[in-house]
Amino acid sequence: MFKNDTTNVEEALNFAINAIDHDDMERGSAALEWVLQREPENQIAWLWMACTVPDENAKRGCYIQIRS
Repeated sequence: MFKNDTTNVEEALNFAINAIDHDDMERGSAALEWVLQREPENQIAWLWMACTVPDENAKRGCYIQIRS
């Protein structure tokens, strides 16, 4: 799981994207959750989070967060 108090949002987002690109959805999702706890309106994080969720309703929820 991704937890690091010395990491900033940009580093965590890059970590998440890299993890997702390497099919590590669990680590990518954990890093995105960390980002979204700090920046709930981060549209890039929500877009990438949509890549990690298993069903269409969850994806739709992520996309709704982007439009809000």
